[in-house]
Amino acid sequence: MAALSALVSQCGRLFRGLLAGPAATSWARPPDRGFREVVEIQEGKTTIDVLLLSQFIRPHGGMLPRKITGLCQEEHRKIEECVKMAHRAGLLPNHRPLLPEGVVPKKKPQLNRYLTRWSVRSVKPIYNKGHRWNKVRMAVGSPLLKDNVRYTKKPLVFYQG
Repeated sequence: MAALSALVSQCGRLFRGLLAGPAATSWARPPDRGFREVVEIQEGKTTIDVLLLSQFIRPHGGMLPRKITGLCQEEHRKIEECVKMAHRAGLLPNHRPLLPEGVVPKKKPQLNRYLTRWSVRSVKPIYNKGHRWNKVRMAVGSPLLKDNVRYTKKPLVFYQG
């Protein structure tokens, strides 16, 4: 019994909650984790869930700081990558300033760049991808999201063929 009381004194709230029930710990509520619970629940479709991502975006298009959102650094980076990929896919509004009068932008070839890792402006199209066994693959997704929760056994694909 002495060992149990020593454990209870060291880890008081945890063991009191297990032994006495929820009434013993109702006064000491653990701190909120901010938006992280929402991120963990919606992990499979975070990059395309515009309502979830819009909670982390300022009206001018920038990301809210961690102090406001309450996210840890790892989760903040993941949300930042998801917001970038949603912007590139055209799911979020465009906040770029308009071009000056009379300026005509250069025509660029249309690429299938849905939820990609790199900016569309920085990538040149691969016209000849090569043979099937030696193909140049296009990077998709983000390496920051590789340790996310997966609900299937299928591994993440970082290069599309």
